[in-house]
Amino acid sequence: MWLQKFGAYITRRKRRRIFVMEAQQTTKQESWFSRLTGNRYVRLVSNKYAIFIFRMLLGGIFLVSSLGKLVDIERYSVDVLYTFGVLPMVLNRPFGLVMPFIELGVALGLLFGLFTRLSALGSGLMSIAFFVVKAIVLAQGREIDCGCFGAVIETLASVTIYLDIPMMIFSFIIVFVPFNIRNWLAIGNRLSDNWKEKLKFVW
Repeated sequence: MWLQKFGAYITRRKRRRIFVMEAQQTTKQESWFSRLTGNRYVRLVSNKYAIFIFRMLLGGIFLVSSLGKLVDIERYSVDVLYTFGVLPMVLNRPFGLVMPFIELGVALGLLFGLFTRLSALGSGLMSIAFFVVKAIVLAQGREIDCGCFGAVIETLASVTIYLDIPMMIFSFIIVFVPFNIRNWLAIGNRLSDNWKEKLKFVW
């Protein structure tokens, strides 16, 4: 009888120790984020529902953008880069051919939680690039169709440049929030603890 009680006691101790270790890990991760961004900001954006909405918005935008270009990649992606005239001529075609597939990868990553952090980083960097290119064109006094959504809808660079700013912000928020918040309702949450640790810099 006493052996059973002793075994139950040891089991409870082990469970309590595991619970404490998990709580410390979560607190450590969240405290790092708190020091980086400030407590009020954390309460506002580290809400899992808000981050999920950011993921869905960004993923949806990039999905529509990529599919709209893949309808006719030469017309809606390659030719658009030639129209912008910002890149060296030799780079326009390669970038135009690759860009819709990168956008599609980012979209699927954000929507399904596949390499979520890497996808959000890609989203943020592309948003910065789009903003800079449009700013250069507008500074030159040119008003052009940015081709952001390909065959879906015509959009002016002077309008969509304002979309790039919140997209940048949302993307980098996703990059820096803790893993469990970033991957709420995502495939990433199905990973084992071992793989979560290994892939934390990209997932």
